Amino acid sequence: MTSGSEAHNLPSASDIIRVLFLNTRSALGADVAVHLSLIRSLDPARVRAHVATNRNSADLERTVELLKDSPHVPVRVVDLGAGSADGYGAAGNLGDAARNMRVAITLVRLAAYVRRNRIDVIHAGDRPRDALYSTILAKLTGRKHVIQVHIKWYPNIGRFPTMAMQRCDAVIAISEFTRRSFMEGGVPADKIHVALNATDTNVFDPARIRRGTLRGRFGLADDTPVVGVVGRVMLFKGQLELIDALAVARRSVPDLRLIIVGLEDVMLGAGAESYRAQVQRRIAEHGLEESVFWAGWYDSVPEVMADLDVLAVPSWEEPFGLVVTEGMAMERPVVSFRSGALPEIICDGVDGLLVEPKDSEAMGRAIAGLLSDPERRKEMGARARRTVIERFTPRRQAEDVERVYRTILGRGWPA
Repeated sequence: MTSGSEAHNLPSASDIIRVLFLNTRSALGADVAVHLSLIRSLDPARVRAHVATNRNSADLERTVELLKDSPHVPVRVVDLGAGSADGYGAAGNLGDAARNMRVAITLVRLAAYVRRNRIDVIHAGDRPRDALYSTILAKLTGRKHVIQVHIKWYPNIGRFPTMAMQRCDAVIAISEFTRRSFMEGGVPADKIHVALNATDTNVFDPARIRRGTLRGRFGLADDTPVVGVVGRVMLFKGQLELIDALAVARRSVPDLRLIIVGLEDVMLGAGAESYRAQVQRRIAEHGLEESVFWAGWYDSVPEVMADLDVLAVPSWEEPFGLVVTEGMAMERPVVSFRSGALPEIICDGVDGLLVEPKDSEAMGRAIAGLLSDPERRKEMGARARRTVIERFTPRRQAEDVERVYRTILGRGWPA
């Protein structure tokens, strides 16, 4: 039974915000993972989350599974979004009339769901079809419309997504870097709110994760120095620059090994030599064939991090860098380029190291320096985990997003 004082502190039904998260991705990437973590972290006493997710997603079952620990979150599986073979195509290229009709019927049914469940806010991601579907749904229902952006604005993002973000009720940027880019794209500054991404330190906890999974696969001893890069294999992620840095670092640490974790972004390599092929050629040019291992993708990122001595993040323009906070939470010192949002996360020389963008020589020296100083590596890793605990918690992220909802709805924070 709830006491009188406790009941007095509970929000009234009118204070509870109801939000529909719209997910039309063809696969569970980092941006979807961010949304799923956010949904699980919202306080159900103040925010009731609902989810509409793409039936055609390659990993629909895993998406639904990740929400099972939040039984208060209703999940609707809908015919919005392409399948995995369709990549990231926008809704404007849906194709045949029958498919367009299915989309129209789905949106009408979702609109009825929104009204029936008294949804207050439609919350969508930044991909073009998300902006289209969520804009239509918000117009059909008269609900507030929030778009959370996981990328920077760039001119060829398309006219409709840019217009949708200019006209929606709020844009949630995942960093100051992305916020500034969307201001440059014409989105009003007072419409853009920053809610930094988060990492669950209970999941990314070095005390709970057994070492050896990745090293065992490649026959690497526990004392072999290993640097890793985790993320899509694509041009702006900087694997080419990292190969050059590896050649530099091996001058001081000749037994150093590099593990590349991630799948190639084949869309960016279409019609030309694949990016992976370029990286392999660079490896051969440096004579590093025996020192570089391709791991593909791992679902268990904490196990990957546990086997690294240093995490390298050679991205040119990282919108946030979720892999950075994941590595930091696992007490891995991070060496990255001073670009994108990475300086917002890493305090140079304290909980990680920053070098100038595309300076492979400096990155190689920084990696070698850490590998040659185990005590500094340990201290930096410990400080890195404290940074995540203090600044990048799921609870903090959820409260930041809830404040955005309350701002656009004109509702104050409940007493």
